[in-house]
Amino acid sequence: MIRLEHSVAPSRRSAALYALLACLLLLLGGCAGDVAEISPEDRQAIRTLLESYLPLMAESYGSGRFEKLEDFAVEKEIASVRKRVNDLALGGRDLRPELVSVEVEDITVWNHSNAFVTTLEIWNLHIYATGTETVLSEELGQRNRVKYQIKRREEGWQVLYRTLDTTFDG
Repeated sequence: MIRLEHSVAPSRRSAALYALLACLLLLLGGCAGDVAEISPEDRQAIRTLLESYLPLMAESYGSGRFEKLEDFAVEKEIASVRKRVNDLALGGRDLRPELVSVEVEDITVWNHSNAFVTTLEIWNLHIYATGTETVLSEELGQRNRVKYQIKRREEGWQVLYRTLDTTFDG
């Protein structure tokens, strides 16, 4: 099974990292009272960010070009996508994902500028032999629960980190 992810770590490790980041934000923020109710405008802005970012991320997997991600993600996140694409190429594979849908399940905001977001994403994944149109495998309708850390910037929200939490069969 191919998974559309950036981290090669097991999902338990990713969940532990996500929990650690949440705890650090609470400690840095001073107290749990800094957890804010998200405004409808911020909820929509985060949804729009992900709906814009994910198709561009998929395009980057297919093209090997990452410039279009710069408005939506920080360099560390873009480097993570780039590394995954390069790792696949070293294995003689090109991943050409297609986003079917994204549903925002949960958004938690700390200190007005940090958000943790959980999504349910459905992807069609197509794996080709590098440099050819030879299909090595396909996985249609792969359902993934994905965790994001997002930061408010002057120009809006940006993805700091994206990790696959769970992949559902069927």
